[in-house]
Amino acid sequence: MKKFIILAVCLSISGLALGISLQESLELAKQGNKELLKAKEDIYKADATYKDVRGNLLPQLSLQGGYSLSKTYLPDAATAPAYDFTTGLDALASDNDEYLAQSLNGLVSAFSPSSPVKEGSLAMQLKFQQVLFMGAKLINGVKAVDRYRSIQKLRYNLVENEIVVSTTDLFYQCLLAQKLVTVQEEAMAIANRHLSRVELFWSEGQVSEFDVLRARLEVAKLQPQLIQSRNNYDLALSAFRKQIGTSDITVVPEGEFILPQELALTETEAVDEGLRNRLELKLASINTEIQGIRYKAEKGNYLPNIALTADASLYTAADEYKIEGDDFGTSYSVGIGFSLPLFTGFSNSSKKAFARHDHVLAQIQEQDYRELIALEIKQNFQNLHYAYETYKVQAENIKLAERNLQLAQVRFENQVGIQLEVFDAQIMLSALKLEYFNTIFQVISAERKLSKSLGHNL
Repeated sequence: MKKFIILAVCLSISGLALGISLQESLELAKQGNKELLKAKEDIYKADATYKDVRGNLLPQLSLQGGYSLSKTYLPDAATAPAYDFTTGLDALASDNDEYLAQSLNGLVSAFSPSSPVKEGSLAMQLKFQQVLFMGAKLINGVKAVDRYRSIQKLRYNLVENEIVVSTTDLFYQCLLAQKLVTVQEEAMAIANRHLSRVELFWSEGQVSEFDVLRARLEVAKLQPQLIQSRNNYDLALSAFRKQIGTSDITVVPEGEFILPQELALTETEAVDEGLRNRLELKLASINTEIQGIRYKAEKGNYLPNIALTADASLYTAADEYKIEGDDFGTSYSVGIGFSLPLFTGFSNSSKKAFARHDHVLAQIQEQDYRELIALEIKQNFQNLHYAYETYKVQAENIKLAERNLQLAQVRFENQVGIQLEVFDAQIMLSALKLEYFNTIFQVISAERKLSKSLGHNL
């Protein structure tokens, strides 16, 4: 740990540390955040689902077909020997008798199977289907997935705002930790200078050995505090780098504490603005709307489903592999079908009641969210007001403590005051500086929390 601290200090002194601003930190945090990336993919999925459901409103057209060749070998028992009726004619048979005998030969041959049997067939069908009425279930389904798509977009914004708030908080935590290190270093420098003066006075016999021991003890007491502050700064940097997705130890936040402007809003106005803008309330409202759509869809189960269907078919039947032009036949059909539930074992009634209770529950939850958000805004508003007032008090206390330390040092150097007065003034100034910088951080943090609770884009 000591090696790392020494390395970080050396990098800062040599100018090799890579300073990064708050805006750059936010961009890096958004680029690598897994939750934000998953939320973006959920938006794409919701868009695809919406297009899928909406496609059911459009006509469904399909083409089916097949081409096959078959060759069948019949068993001997299934094939009869060829029979010739002309052999039974006598010499007196006329031409008509000969014609009739040959006709019978052809007729008998047609009814007698031959082996092998060759057959070629081709079939094509173009089928059309259009939903005419489904009890408004399909329309309500399209509305529901459209609202679901809106939910995913709002959820993305929520995750993004959370990243902004957490990254900003970590950024300023690093600045605060850095300021605290500076304060401890200044306190250590003051204590060392005071120790040098006391040792000089002791060598001249102007102070006692007890005064020297007290000065050395003060330096020794500040050393662990300085080490602890540097360790806290190192931990803050580690958390910040993890947040923005980098392991580069030269990356450090760069900036100053900038106090935000006080909001020109009353508490009532802040609550009203937050209730208008909060994404959570919009999500709750959309959820209530979706449950209402679902309830309407369940009521549509009692209505008939009507669809228009039509198809055109082309087929062949050939007693050989080769298909001729006159082997083709066609078929056309068109019709309207419907389905009406008469009795479903009270299943539809139960589904409708379930959907109605879900709708009522969503309304109750939405109202509960409104009350909780209003309470959150009031707390954040009061916390910001308190943080501002505390900052103003600490700013005045810093001036008084600096003046007090100057007077104590002058009194001690002129042998009017005692060493304890300098120690007390130094301790008081260091403690007030710590509180001062901490109050600045609290103001910035409280302002961010209030802006978030008001639904502002961060």
